[in-house]
Amino acid sequence: MTIDDETTLLALGGSFTDEPSTDGRVARGQRTRRRVAEALVSLLSKGEPDPTAKAIAEEAGVSLRLVFHHFTDMDDLYCAVAFLQLEEQRVVLPVLSSSLPLPHRIHDAVQRRSNFYEDISPVRRASMRRCASSPGVMAIIAVGNSLLADGLATMFSLELQSRTEEDRDALLAALDSATSWEAWERMRQGAGLSTDTARVVMIRTLAALLS
Repeated sequence: MTIDDETTLLALGGSFTDEPSTDGRVARGQRTRRRVAEALVSLLSKGEPDPTAKAIAEEAGVSLRLVFHHFTDMDDLYCAVAFLQLEEQRVVLPVLSSSLPLPHRIHDAVQRRSNFYEDISPVRRASMRRCASSPGVMAIIAVGNSLLADGLATMFSLELQSRTEEDRDALLAALDSATSWEAWERMRQGAGLSTDTARVVMIRTLAALLS
């Protein structure tokens, strides 16, 4: 699936839309679907690693039957949650202009990504555990990763354009790896670094790669 395949992406994420339907019944269904997905996000963010459907229904203020009326199964619900995170990513991680000074671009990119990663980490951990059973979750996460890589290619286009194709591809892969959620998770959870220290590490890594 490519990042331009919006029809496929929407099918994976479900009927979330910025423009509610004018049909009252459909609009209520859209609101309920989003409320259930947001309830799962809330429970995961509160530290519940694997919320039950019953707990999600209670958090959303709906019946258990209604949860499975809007979602085929829990993997389907996690697809919707992954799609919500993709929506958030598109809003909070705008692509910076390559005309800005390099230190500004590096600092801003790390600041924005670290804030985003801190926000999504509880849900991303749970979503990653679902990837084995849910190709849809895996596909939506892959779309988000592609968007992140594309953003780096634009943001650091001046530093990339003077290199050979092979060197350019290798550098972009290194930048992508160094600024990924997985890298942030390893620093924060694996190494136990503070948010500020992890940001310094990521900034220094980018500066070294782009020097």
